[in-house]
Amino acid sequence: MATVVVCDDDKVVRAAVSAACTDAGLEVVAETDSGVDAAEMVRRFAVDVLVIDVALSDGSGEHTLATLDGGNGNAAIIVFTSYAPDPSKLRRLGAREVVEKPDLVLLTDVLAAVGSAANIAGTQADRRAAGREVEQVPTLWRSPAGVSPHQDLAHSLLRMETGDAVLAVTVVGTEALEKDVGPLLAADCRLAVAGVLRDALRVQDLLHEAPEVEGFVALIRGGDARAAGAVWSRLSAGVIEANLPGEVKGAASRVDAIGPKDALARAVGALHAAALGTPAFVSV
Repeated sequence: MATVVVCDDDKVVRAAVSAACTDAGLEVVAETDSGVDAAEMVRRFAVDVLVIDVALSDGSGEHTLATLDGGNGNAAIIVFTSYAPDPSKLRRLGAREVVEKPDLVLLTDVLAAVGSAANIAGTQADRRAAGREVEQVPTLWRSPAGVSPHQDLAHSLLRMETGDAVLAVTVVGTEALEKDVGPLLAADCRLAVAGVLRDALRVQDLLHEAPEVEGFVALIRGGDARAAGAVWSRLSAGVIEANLPGEVKGAASRVDAIGPKDALARAVGALHAAALGTPAFVSV
């Protein structure tokens, strides 16, 4: 899911813009009334989109555009303002789109388009670089789909550190799937999902069979807070593109001070709950 920072010095407008972002399928990670703070948040959270009013009371609007366009941020900047006598100037300063207040309907449409483009770009290229030095992948037997046996999972967990992530994935409705296409083809479908998941991972990430969820566990090493969500986005897009039968669901958990085994248990437990409910992906 594409992420966004909202900057406006009117709290009512900020709330309305944040609601428009949510309606457009974006996740609002921060709100602020200062352009300086907005630029810092864009860098800190590495967001995909910034929605900003250039007529801010502290006069920081246009300066923020120039700062971010100068190589200090990669967010798509959407200017939402009632003061835009020269939209072309704002675009030269780095704005992707300029929407005049109070047209929230147009803003929502623009946000949906920009968010979709950000998600596609993430699916194609967003294999986030390791945030720390990651040791070489252990030598394990892997299936042609790139999956290692479940019995080697405990060994792989020893290589996980605080901040890494565990992603558990299953194909739900396997009984109906086997009834529709047969057990062999159903197994092939699960392996195909594993292959898509392996392609969605980076070279330092590990993938194991997980009989307890009738699926797989991915160990995402050295990523950032968004790494598991980025992998899930790539997996979902890949499953749709391959037109695979069955419904894929996932759950992710970050490794904390308690350790990777606890993160695995949380992810597996959340996945069992998700398989019975409606969310396709949960993060715990």
